[in-house]
Amino acid sequence: MNGYRFSIAQPDDDTQLRARMAADWIEGAVALSLRREPSYFAASRLQGAMQTIVCREAATDAIVATLARSVATVLLDGVPQRAALVSDLRVDRAHRGRGLVARLFGELRALHEAEPLPCYTLVYEDNEAALRSLASGRPGMPRLRRFSRLQTHALHLGARRRPPASTQAAIRRARPDELPEIVRFLATQRTGGAWAPVIGVDDFEPGGRCDTLRAEDFFLALGDGRIRATIAAWDQAPLRQAHVERYARPIAWARPAYNLVAALRGRPLLPTLRARLAYVYLAFIAAENDDAALCAALWDHVRGALGGERWMHALAALDEHDPLQRAFDGYRATRSAVLCFEILFDAERAPAPPAGRPRVEFALT
Repeated sequence: MNGYRFSIAQPDDDTQLRARMAADWIEGAVALSLRREPSYFAASRLQGAMQTIVCREAATDAIVATLARSVATVLLDGVPQRAALVSDLRVDRAHRGRGLVARLFGELRALHEAEPLPCYTLVYEDNEAALRSLASGRPGMPRLRRFSRLQTHALHLGARRRPPASTQAAIRRARPDELPEIVRFLATQRTGGAWAPVIGVDDFEPGGRCDTLRAEDFFLALGDGRIRATIAAWDQAPLRQAHVERYARPIAWARPAYNLVAALRGRPLLPTLRARLAYVYLAFIAAENDDAALCAALWDHVRGALGGERWMHALAALDEHDPLQRAFDGYRATRSAVLCFEILFDAERAPAPPAGRPRVEFALT
């Protein structure tokens, strides 16, 4: 194990970090790479103030493994607290099986001991290799305590259509001057939740976590002179992207015919290999009194407005017990699940789990 060195990534590591992200794929019927172009560090601000632990092969100085710790403010037990999101666990295939994951978590433990914070991570439910590695019980590995299962919906967007009229509320895009009111509404809706991000108007200013999300990207349901529900359509492609690396053989064979029909119907095409998958996050999904019917009416309006050739999917993710899940039932979608865990470095003295419904904002992880 002396053939490796560990350190915190610096700005001049950006090229290697972007290459590392592009090289590691999420396998499945469609293999994807999750990339951060044109800048790893610029994209990382979505998650918070990030420190990325890098493992270098001593002989070549190449970065062969990474693990990131991002600090931001969330609500826990109704109180804003700084917390650390752990992400970007990547190990080059040629260097797997050499104990690098445990070494990375040892470095993470040192960061935690220098600044103890509530700590959490997200893992796709079907990523069995990652789950086995994180729950291995090897010396130096922390304990995981699950607190949420996010149901994700990659909702298929068809051709653009006129958004339907709603009988429940007036629905429209937000105006720039309404951003402070939107921020206040979201704060009131998340008061009793756990792990919800604390967001201010300054987060939407240049350099902020949400500076690629405009007020006009929010869709609002309004009634009695106030905001009653929100959904933001957030295109994060200027910062991070998913690229198609491989299609399973049946999809590869069907792709030309699918694209011919899609072109005739004005729908997005399945991309070529190495091309970006066109999708948009549905973020900051909230409704007064957890009104699923109102949220469904708002989503139907959003779906009509987003259809066309720009995006193929809209990605929504909510805790499986969130009442607003029902708003997305019955729509054509590819569905999966993401598990959310607290990372406990001292399991014997771990605090009780935070109270309240988990409200992790997937677009900020």
